[in-house]
Amino acid sequence: MVMQGTDMKVAATPEDLDEFSTEDGYARWQQREGVRVIVDFAFEDLGKIELGPWERKGGTGAIINIPNDHLTNDSHVVEIRPGGKSEPEHHLYEEFCYIISGRGATNIWTDEAHKQTFEWHAGSLFAIPLNAWYQHFNGSGEEPARYISVTTAPPMMRLFNDLDFIFDTDSYLKGRFDAESDYFSGAGKLYKKRVWQSNFIPNAPDMALYGWQERGAGGINVMLEMAENSSKAHISEFPVGTYKKAHRHGP
Repeated sequence: MVMQGTDMKVAATPEDLDEFSTEDGYARWQQREGVRVIVDFAFEDLGKIELGPWERKGGTGAIINIPNDHLTNDSHVVEIRPGGKSEPEHHLYEEFCYIISGRGATNIWTDEAHKQTFEWHAGSLFAIPLNAWYQHFNGSGEEPARYISVTTAPPMMRLFNDLDFIFDTDSYLKGRFDAESDYFSGAGKLYKKRVWQSNFIPNAPDMALYGWQERGAGGINVMLEMAENSSKAHISEFPVGTYKKAHRHGP
């Protein structure tokens, strides 16, 4: 809109200008990791996805991106070799971990003198507290352990565009994790509207689900609040041959 009475002066645009471009922090991290990237919408069996070397994670792995450049999150499928372990790491993006197969343990800490350890197996679900140190261990010397994680790495890396800040910031968020002795005990609290708050679910496929008539088809559900994360998770189940009401997720 041009206001009446104003005298606009249009500058001449030079013809020899370069195209402006900026580096994508998330793409730079993927290249730095040198890990296999899979772009697809759905997978029949996460246990059979072909993985590539990802030594820092303790064996092999792949990053999953859906065909959408916005990428509000991503997934990492990782397989820790028998008797193997990941390298210790911490980062300023949220992460949920679900164990696909195998068994093992994870150390979590912000202070080396106060490490917490909890054990997991196929079906376990937990969240890594934001920027807390962690390390995964395969508890079997014969079988690999495979897990999938969902993370907020893409938007966080793109927002700050500084990988040193994402991976090397030493500040800890005590409001999210303050080395509470029962943090990963598996205990939790049920709230209205099927909300279960817990930081560790030993066996997610068998956890209690609650009726949600408004969703349709006699489905049952639980909404999960874990590690004070801003990102959310839920579990739903529907009778055979039915489906939930059509809906969409907003931006």
